[in-house]
Amino acid sequence: MQFGSYRHTKAEIDLDKLSYNYKQVREFISPSTKFMGVVKADAYGHGAVEVGKHLESQGIDFLAVAVLDEAVELREAGVSCPILLFSPIEPETIPVAIEKDIAITVFSEEIAEAVNTYANKLKKTVSIHLKIDSGMGRIGARSKEEALRMAQLMTSDFIHFEGIYTHFAEAENTESPDYTHQQYAFFVSIIDFLKNNHFTFELHHCANTAATLLYPDYHMDMIRTGISLFGYHPDKTLEDKIDLKPIMKISTQAAAIKEVNQGETIGYGRTYATYQGEKIATLTIGYADGIPRELSNRWFLTSKGEKAKIVGRICMDQMMVEVTHIPDFTKDDELVFIGDPKAGYPSIYTMADMTDSFHYEILCGIGKRIPRVYVKRGEVEAKHNALLD
Repeated sequence: MQFGSYRHTKAEIDLDKLSYNYKQVREFISPSTKFMGVVKADAYGHGAVEVGKHLESQGIDFLAVAVLDEAVELREAGVSCPILLFSPIEPETIPVAIEKDIAITVFSEEIAEAVNTYANKLKKTVSIHLKIDSGMGRIGARSKEEALRMAQLMTSDFIHFEGIYTHFAEAENTESPDYTHQQYAFFVSIIDFLKNNHFTFELHHCANTAATLLYPDYHMDMIRTGISLFGYHPDKTLEDKIDLKPIMKISTQAAAIKEVNQGETIGYGRTYATYQGEKIATLTIGYADGIPRELSNRWFLTSKGEKAKIVGRICMDQMMVEVTHIPDFTKDDELVFIGDPKAGYPSIYTMADMTDSFHYEILCGIGKRIPRVYVKRGEVEAKHNALLD
């Protein structure tokens, strides 16, 4: 399949698999529970614009991002569904959020006052979600009294108390779930306290992906998930809870193939020496594209169902692999770095373990200069090249 980008290296995103994952999670929750798709960090490296547009076409209720620029990018791309800004907003940028109809996380008295001021000044309704720190230790009200003070500071008729939420610190910890239960109990106690003081919210939400899969009683009015949409579980131990399909395949081709004699060294630091006469392929992908350098001499790509071992240190823009044993290997053959393990491609979970990393981190680290190609029903739906768009 020809994609028409300037690089052989590309990230192919299968929108049909995205639909599959969305429906799998949707069927896992109650029909009355809303679904928030988390597309922060450029949809975990998959491309927030195309992912957001596709999820909106599938009927998703909300999208969530981390920073205001991400939300504005979605709005300017034509995404019209509700969007929540998770992270702390800079007070002076609140008018932009209001004008773009982006829901704001209120996490401090300062932000509550600023939202109230700008809502009155602009005379335009702004939706807020009050954040409760129930034990994550990041942002949000840490007591009933603090939550009440924040709510009391927002007196404008233009403020819509749309949501109240918290975030679990270790919902995936099935061996010791007590802390998660404590967080939930604290969150509910604050909801009840605010209600007794005449502050109510349309949406109560606390369940991230792990809590969605493990604690149906905690789904409340809406669940929030990101990683499952992209075909991965928050922890490999949860794979039996729901079937998911990785939606991204990162592949490349050889730029050069050479025969190397026994005893020759490859790459910076001469960390690899050939054991025999070997066929070495050079690929135009490196750690500047998000390939962990720690995989040098330890990992592989796949081609024709065979492993092409990485040899020598991974360079900024290139890497070398050994392809001696791959039958009739040529420059036209695809080499896959990330894909669905069920299809025989390398496992991102194992890769993360090997680099003392995290599969979320590897996905989010895939560089912008790798073109993204979006496929639906086997045909190219869209292409994005951050260097050329």
